Amino acid sequence: LMKAYLDNPTTPIMKKGKVAVVGGGNSALEDALYLSRLAAKVYLIHRRDSFRASKIYVDALAQSENIEFLANSSVSELIADERVTGIRLSDGRELEINGLFVSIGRKPASEIFLGQLDLDEGGYVIADESTRTNIAGVYAVGDVRTKPLRQVVTAVGDGAVAVHFAEEYLSGM
Repeated sequence: LMKAYLDNPTTPIMKKGKVAVVGGGNSALEDALYLSRLAAKVYLIHRRDSFRASKIYVDALAQSENIEFLANSSVSELIADERVTGIRLSDGRELEINGLFVSIGRKPASEIFLGQLDLDEGGYVIADESTRTNIAGVYAVGDVRTKPLRQVVTAVGDGAVAVHFAEEYLSGM
């Protein structure tokens, strides 16, 4: 979604715009760091006073000159005409922005598997490192699977592992 927005030639943030990112985890900090290379100013809005993100992202954030961290804050209102022009924060402050990116929480698309596959408390499919689930011949890959890291590279690795074990399963090994 962010890439589609940024690839749009009418997007008004390139080098002169201001954007806000809401969140405090790895995705939010990664988004803020990426946007800091494109926008004049990035506001990182988080409801707590510290991040849940990995140290590598927090350290990189501290070195960025155009990211402003707004702790203990949340967005209470969008200000818009035909597009977003600003936001009002929970403390009453208003910020002029050209774009808003929400990077909070995750919800796996696993509803289709309810009652069939074992899911953890967050709704992620439980699968071992071979990507096998509780049903023979069913493999879970990518961000729907319970795992500690959710990145494209881990999802691709899951796919390669699943293909190997699915081939074994189909050949009767």
